[in-house]
Parts: sequence; structure tokens; C-alpha cells
Amino acid sequence: MRAALMLCLALGIAACGSAPPQSDADLRRERMVELNDRARAAVGRGELRRAVVYYREALRIAESVEDFRAIGLNSLNLAAVHQALGELEPAHRALERVLAAPSRFDSAVIGEAEGRTSYLALQAGQLDTAEKWLLLSERNCQPPGCRRDTALVSLRALLTLERGAAGEARKLAARALAASRAQGNREEEANALRVDGRAAAALGEQVAARAVLNQALNIDKQLALPHKIGLDLLALAEAELAGGGREAASDYARRALDVSRATGNRQQQDAALKLLERAK
Repeated sequence: MRAALMLCLALGIAACGSAPPQSDADLRRERMVELNDRARAAVGRGELRRAVVYYREALRIAESVEDFRAIGLNSLNLAAVHQALGELEPAHRALERVLAAPSRFDSAVIGEAEGRTSYLALQAGQLDTAEKWLLLSERNCQPPGCRRDTALVSLRALLTLERGAAGEARKLAARALAASRAQGNREEEANALRVDGRAAAALGEQVAARAVLNQALNIDKQLALPHKIGLDLLALAEAELAGGGREAASDYARRALDVSRATGNRQQQDAALKLLERAK
């Protein structure tokens, strides 16, 4: 999740004397800062529904004052929370605010929106659409200004895996893993490990799959990311099931079901229930 609004919306305060009267626009910007603080705190507590309310209100205020940077960042944040809830259509609608008017936003915001749209398409099984948006995001990611290159490599690895090329997916995941560790980016490290684990399982390398997926799970627990924890547990269930471990697969699937129910992610709940049925 982006946390840059506090920086871009911070208001200057007079060095001495009483503060000058604030305009309505200034008051609205202060309110946006407050709402974003509350939204980030809600995400940290796993209260994703509450975060949606805060980000949606912040976005409404940003649109009322035509603050396009704030519109872009709140749209991305809102889309990310909807995606974490497994709500793909609302996530798309949030991103459309950016993608429908690209001239109003800087290239970093556009690139982020393109990358997340690719990921949403991938979640929906729309691989060609995911490829189209991923290519756009990759083209708009030019060093040194672009900071999402590692995430894009992980996304490319995931798309490659979904297309059935597990060996190539592992190579890409290894690249993303090395880059994320060099950057000290723990969330991206877990993402790369998750893709690597799933790819290893697809290749029948169950021991390696369990090892890296448990590494991903431990990181996501440390970061307190319930959506990612759910993905890790589902991947572990799939890996165990592929290796014939029905009892272990059921245990991971039940844990994934508990996590997804706590966060309200219906997509993960459905996936966990299907795994439980398969593991019988």
C-alpha cells in the first residue's frame, strides 16, 4: 500500500504568530491526510472494510478539489484494498479513474495502475489481458525513477507460471527474490518466494516448495498481511495435495478459510472450500 499522501499533502504552518485562516480547500486536504492515516491504521489491524470507507471518502474529497495526485494515490490504495478483499470489479473501477484520464496523472501512478490491472486480470484467469497490461507497465518502468521493477518481475513470473512454464517461472522468481533482498523489501521477497514455491510444486519438487512457501508465510506473518497469509496457506495446501498429503492439505486449507473469513475475502474462501473438498 502507498503511504505517500502524508508527504504530498502536508500543509505548511506559519513559523510564528497565529496561523492564518484556512481556506475550504486547505481544510479538505487536512481531512484527506486524516482519512489516509485512519485507512493505513485500519489496514494494519486487518480491518479492510473500514479502510475501504476511509479511502473512498478521501477519494471523494480529492475529486471535489481536483487534486489529481491525491486522486491517483487514493484510487491505487482503494483498488489495493478491494483486491485484498477479493473484490475484483470494485478494484477495476477504482483504477479506471486513473486509466481513463492518463494525461492528468504522472507516469508512476499510471504505471502502478497498469500493473495492478494486470494482476487483477491474472486473478480472474484472463491471461491475455494480464499480458497486455503487464507489457504497458513494464514499458513505463524506466530506471532509476521506477521503483516497481521488482514487483513487475514477480508478476511476470506469476503470469509465466499460469501459462504452464513452471521452470521459467522459477528463474524469474529467483531474479525477483535476489532484487527484493538487495532492496530490503520484505513484502516483495515473500511474493517472489510464493511464486517460486508454487512453481516448484508444479514441477513436482515438493520439498523445495514447502520450504520456500513456509518462508513466505513467516515473512507475511511478521508483516501482518492477512491477504498474503491466505495466499501462502492456499499455496501450501495445493503443494501438499499435489504430493498426496491430504491431511496436511486439509489443515492448510482450513487455516486459509479461517484467515479469509476474518478478512472477508470471498475469493479466498471459495478457493479454500474447493481445496477442502478435493482433500477429502
